[in-house]
Amino acid sequence: MTAIAASIKQADGVTADGLIAMLGTASYTMIVLVLSVLNMLPGPPGYGGTIAIIIISTTIARLRGVPLRLNGWVGQRTLPAGVLSKMVKQLQWLAGLVGKVSRPRLEFLVGPRTEAMTGWFILLVSAPMIVPIPFINAVPNVGIAVICVSRINRDGVGVIVGVLIALLGLAIAVAAIWGAIALGQTVMGR
Repeated sequence: MTAIAASIKQADGVTADGLIAMLGTASYTMIVLVLSVLNMLPGPPGYGGTIAIIIISTTIARLRGVPLRLNGWVGQRTLPAGVLSKMVKQLQWLAGLVGKVSRPRLEFLVGPRTEAMTGWFILLVSAPMIVPIPFINAVPNVGIAVICVSRINRDGVGVIVGVLIALLGLAIAVAAIWGAIALGQTVMGR
């Protein structure tokens, strides 16, 4: 994880497609980990939704068993250098923290048979993040990051913790979306 962080740190003006190429298209879990950490950080308007679309696209590609390619505006979107720098620091912090608490256990929860189920769960949790409501991305992405790091470390207990965090984030996102809709209806007089 440190080598990837170093190569990202040296990149300037990297596009979403370029980031995927740096991470290696075969490493789905690592790609989603980096994207989820990236989506925890604040960015310009539309940034969180774009990263959520990339997570969803990556997951769908993995579930279908096809190579990942980000076509069109999503793949060509340049990621802000400041955000990438913060992401590298976040990845290094996360790697250090997880290294202290994570170890192989309950490995049946991280085996190949659970990969599709994990992918479907990530799709479910990522879908509300497309909605442009500020601050609804952080908690679900923490859960997704914990799931990814735990899968890398073959830690089933970590996967359970990540799922619980992601479900809490999903509940917060759904409540925020419902609140925005209710507010809009109130303002419109319905």
